[in-house]
Order: sequence, then structure tokens, then C-alpha cells
Amino acid sequence: LEAGQLSVVSFGEQVNLLHPFDAAFDNEAGARVLSRFTFADDRTDVVQLMDASLQLFDVETTSSSAADLWRLQLVISDGMCHDHPRLLRQVRAAMEKRIMTVFIMLDRSEEEGYDPETQSIMNRMSYTFTTGADGKMELKGVRFLDTFPFKYYVVLRDIHGLPTVLAETLRQYFSLVATD
Repeated sequence: LEAGQLSVVSFGEQVNLLHPFDAAFDNEAGARVLSRFTFADDRTDVVQLMDASLQLFDVETTSSSAADLWRLQLVISDGMCHDHPRLLRQVRAAMEKRIMTVFIMLDRSEEEGYDPETQSIMNRMSYTFTTGADGKMELKGVRFLDTFPFKYYVVLRDIHGLPTVLAETLRQYFSLVATD
């Protein structure tokens, strides 16, 4: 087992590098990173996040001996993302580069006025127009998670469970890469 470098980005409408791979991560760096998270964006561009993270991992790989090692990317978000086909291609490209992406979705179950039946990511629907057998346009609905492009994901309803989820994610990651 080899623990390497750590990089942290924030993303919303833009991706911001908060901590590069080549910098030491200590208490001061951790406090600096946390202070830069704003959660103020109205939308998240996961396609842009994947583009940026693949570039970051490419730079990290060329400057180290990490090409033969599996790397782990953790994404923590509300899970809302668009362009699932493109994201699926990006996730596959990451896996080919030995980058495992685990998406941790924060479901807002503890918010006041939150209705899990209609607002939970578990129940959310995605709609597209398709051409029916009669040639007319039809609205087709599928569960959002049925087309979710990330192979490894966790839906977290209680934010207090995040440390446990992270620990279990790391345990399973190490188990998977140990067999490779």
C-alpha cells in the first residue's frame, strides 16, 4: 500500500484548484482549503470537473511514478449532473488511466420543507423526447440514477455519516485495487 499526494478542487460553475498535488497537506493547508469552499454556485458542471481532474491527474502522473498505480478521485456533490453520455466517456477514460472515481451524493433529507418523495435523488426522474413508433415526439421518463454515469456512487442522506462513508469507501477501494 502506498499513500501518495493529495489534491483538492472545488467546483460549481467553474473548477478551482484549492490544493495542488505537489504541495504538502498539513493543518494550515487543510484550514485554507476548507475556508475556500463557498457552496454559493447555482449549478455544478460535472463535465468540466471531470475534464479538469483528468488534466490534473495527467500532470501528476508525468511528474511522478504514479502511472502504474491506481488513483482515487472522490467527488462530493448533490449528484445533479447533465450530459450523462459524455460523463460516461470521461469516467471510462479515467478508469483506463487507473483513476477510480467515487461519487458521494448528498441527499438533502434533513432540510426543512424537503419532500423525499419528490426531491430525493433516489426518486428523481430524467426526461427526454424520443420519436415514437407512429413518428410523433413522445416524452420518455427514466429514473435519474438508472442513467447515472458513475459506476461507483453512494447516496448519503445524513451528512453526519460522511466520515463513516469515506472510511468504508477507502476500505473498498483498497480491497479492489489490491486484487488488480
